[in-house]
Amino acid sequence: MHKPLAAFAIAAALAVTPALAAPADQDACNTLAFDLAEKAAKKQLSEPEALKVDQLIGKLESQCGEGKLVEAGATAKEVEAAIK
Repeated sequence: MHKPLAAFAIAAALAVTPALAAPADQDACNTLAFDLAEKAAKKQLSEPEALKVDQLIGKLESQCGEGKLVEAGATAKEVEAAIK
């Protein structure tokens, strides 16, 4: 599979199911963190909820930066649950 096509396939899969699996690579992880942050910003969260989500997204971004993709997938699930 060509690299651009593979990147598109990964991005498309993450757009449909952002927190069902660990991100495939660091770029996908960073994109996931950004997308979840945007989704959270659109929600009307209480201050305690917003603080919790902010902490979780910070944790997710750190995990992405450290290459801890499995842990990042689990944290992304926590973020999803917190913003529903």
